[in-house]
Amino acid sequence: MDGTINRSQTTGKRRLASGRVPCPRVPCPRVPCPRVLCPREALNKLNLDHGEQIASAADYQAAIDFLYSRINYEKGHASYSSANYRLDRMRRLLELLGKPQNRYRIVHVAGTKGKGTTSHAIANLLGTCGLRVGVYTSPHLLRLEERIQCIGRDCSAGELISLVDRMRQAAETLETEGSGRPTFFELTTAMGMLHFAEVGCDYVVLEVGLGGRLDSTNVCQPVACVITSISLDHQAQLGHSISEIAREKAGIIKRAIPVISTAQHPDARQVIVQKAQEQDATLFLIDRDFSVAWRPILNQHSASSADDPARAVVDYRTRKPKSWIGDSQWRLPLLGRHQADNLAAALTVLDILFETHSWPEETKPKLQSALLGLKVPARLQVVGHAPIRIIDTAHNPSSITATIDALDVHFPNAPRTIVFASSRDKDFEDMLKILLTRCQRVVLTAYQNNARGLPVADLEATAHAIAAQLATSKSRCAQIAVAPNASQAWQVAVNSSGPQDLICGTGSFFLAAELLAIIDAC
Repeated sequence: MDGTINRSQTTGKRRLASGRVPCPRVPCPRVPCPRVLCPREALNKLNLDHGEQIASAADYQAAIDFLYSRINYEKGHASYSSANYRLDRMRRLLELLGKPQNRYRIVHVAGTKGKGTTSHAIANLLGTCGLRVGVYTSPHLLRLEERIQCIGRDCSAGELISLVDRMRQAAETLETEGSGRPTFFELTTAMGMLHFAEVGCDYVVLEVGLGGRLDSTNVCQPVACVITSISLDHQAQLGHSISEIAREKAGIIKRAIPVISTAQHPDARQVIVQKAQEQDATLFLIDRDFSVAWRPILNQHSASSADDPARAVVDYRTRKPKSWIGDSQWRLPLLGRHQADNLAAALTVLDILFETHSWPEETKPKLQSALLGLKVPARLQVVGHAPIRIIDTAHNPSSITATIDALDVHFPNAPRTIVFASSRDKDFEDMLKILLTRCQRVVLTAYQNNARGLPVADLEATAHAIAAQLATSKSRCAQIAVAPNASQAWQVAVNSSGPQDLICGTGSFFLAAELLAIIDAC
């Protein structure tokens, strides 16, 4: 997990709308700062009258403070063990809340890469079939409420306040019983599960936070499990080999529950196949039970078209007998070849669940129209043009490679500048090697809202060491620039780019969040 909260994360857009309560204080600064709530924005977010707004703004801040007073492994992971990740405590917490996770069907999604996009795609397709669908994802980018969505709408500030009030009571009971203090992630996961029950969800797509086996979400009994692409990430917690990491991810597989996996690495596939056999779970494996072919759509603008948002055509093939989806073609609005695998996983989930629901044939055409509206923030998200501006959350060498591959395909002629920051616990050296050899300029920076951030000086020293090695071998190397924070780094990139260029901010969820907040404020 890679995320935190700051002023913009609790507030969203800062523009006053007609009729809203003006802020009596000075305007909020553009550069985000940790966990400071602007009273004006809290008031504007709540659909209450003036008197109620003043009280609720304070309640909202108190709710946020309560959650962030808890141990938060998103700010620095502890060892991935039952001593720190306690499923018994999570089960008891949900029991105190009335076992809300038993009141809807759950699709459980784990993986190193692609699980967020896959989760949103599954929810999109199920919602189009007439079901009320919730999505729980982490981390958030701008506001904590983003983690808890129902039918495409974030949990509201008022709903969050109510949920936290019940979390306080349950947490006090847990501590009185001797179960210890529930963590930030345990509480927010329980909040999501409770919210989905109260708003009457038919299905919930539940994204794993870290690993799978000991993750707080792994107390559910799903109707389907999904394991997306697996690569080296969070090695200190999950293991230093693909097999070890896959074993932790495969910990979500339940007895006799179907499993869909898009893992490509042979070591990961071997572990998943073995675990599925042990659990007597039917496994649908990419390039064995289903497959995809992907080809990009390059329009005349090399960016987006208001009339046609499609970025690629995906041919889906399945070997499932009596498939409702069948061999079919889909237009996908997301950039990158890797998104085809994520769509394939979502389509296979829908195909399996069809056996329970038997949606009418006339639903099929609606699926394509709805899919074209699929939006997943900060996954190669185009946020501007002339120059093309993109925000992305890639944060390991494998995902950085996929990001650069996507830029090569979709924007082949655009000279690119990368704004890059990394966490201390990531393989930033290998990420820099990729960026320095495949881009024209790299602006190194550091995000401000999490202690896991790598200092700019460390990034700069590593980048220049790589550049020296490349010079010795007479290999291509990008120009290197440095800026102290995300706001200044983005400005450096804009100032050094022409209208035909491309700027991409990547390296971390933290950086993506700060960049989106900056762009949102402009």
